[in-house]
Amino acid sequence: MKIKTRKFQKNGQVAAVDDKYTGFEPSWANVNTKEAYDKKLSSALNFYNYYLDRDDYIPIIHDYMLTQGYDQKDCKLIQKVPKTAGEVMITGKLCRMFNMGSPDYYNYKKVVKTNISLMLNQAELVKETKKAVDPNAKPKPNVHEIMKEKVKNTILCELESMLDTWCTGDTKVVKFPLATVMRGENIPVSATGEVKQWLTKQRNEYNEAFEKTCDQMVEGYSYLGKPGLRNRIKALDDMLNELVLYKSSKASARKPRVKKPKSAIKQIQRLKYLKESKDHAIQSCDPTRIIGANKFFAFNTKYRRLTVFNANSRDGFIVSGTSIKNFDETTSFAITLRKPEDYLPIIAARTEKQIEKALGELKTKRKSANGRINQDTILIRAL
Repeated sequence: MKIKTRKFQKNGQVAAVDDKYTGFEPSWANVNTKEAYDKKLSSALNFYNYYLDRDDYIPIIHDYMLTQGYDQKDCKLIQKVPKTAGEVMITGKLCRMFNMGSPDYYNYKKVVKTNISLMLNQAELVKETKKAVDPNAKPKPNVHEIMKEKVKNTILCELESMLDTWCTGDTKVVKFPLATVMRGENIPVSATGEVKQWLTKQRNEYNEAFEKTCDQMVEGYSYLGKPGLRNRIKALDDMLNELVLYKSSKASARKPRVKKPKSAIKQIQRLKYLKESKDHAIQSCDPTRIIGANKFFAFNTKYRRLTVFNANSRDGFIVSGTSIKNFDETTSFAITLRKPEDYLPIIAARTEKQIEKALGELKTKRKSANGRINQDTILIRAL
């Protein structure tokens, strides 16, 4: 039996389970020449060909379209591209590279734009074909109508029968076990409206006769005395209360909707940071590496302030707008570096223990980390 493996890590990177042979997902941070691009392009295409398939590329193309300002209608339509579309694979690979920060030396974005247009046309054709009415096709069952009919047969008809037994002069009445029947039939909350309407209508009629506010109701229920009317009103009030409790119990039993986490690409869309600092001879790491990481180092070049973020859970960091979230406020801190050139290389290349030892020697007072990242901030490293 084939074991399903996770295609993507929490930080959005492709999970390179065979990294010994394939290496990790290519990073485009230091690709500044055409020669370096050609070498990286070849390894990237081979890497994605090894790990990803057609179904993985559709969400990737969707994310790329969002970053390029495509219409929401087209972004939704791209998910309906037929499996026979031949442009999906190569377009998905190129989109993934652009999403990861790849430069465009060969104007591949124009190729991607053309391919996306072709795929949208194919998706639109499939959509129109599905709209065509098949004269021999059976009409789809209307779930709302089916449930409405079920409520009518199992609840409303029984309530009408109960009402018939109340048309005698007997003072005492037997009420219908509404909540028990509804639980047994598993009636959804959305289908209880007609039941409430029926109970309320009957209750109001009896009450008008009891309070003598409507001559027609007084005449219609003249065969009942005050105790008989009072008992019928109480029975209907009890059933209305049962209905309220039933709806409440159904709502509390419903599983809460789990919000789907945003992809790493979407999370960093609005993140503003400094890609490179020539004064300190350092470049930012790929911002998607922050997502899901447990430790992260950022350096504000304007104020020479190093911020060390420690995650507050095993799920790691998330990015919201221009801020880092889910960091531990007690262990995370910011510290001013008087000689950044001595410490930035250590943070960029040394082990976590070596970094802690180096920072522990600093006499500068530590301040609280606020999580904000701006255009003066270098993203040094995520662990």
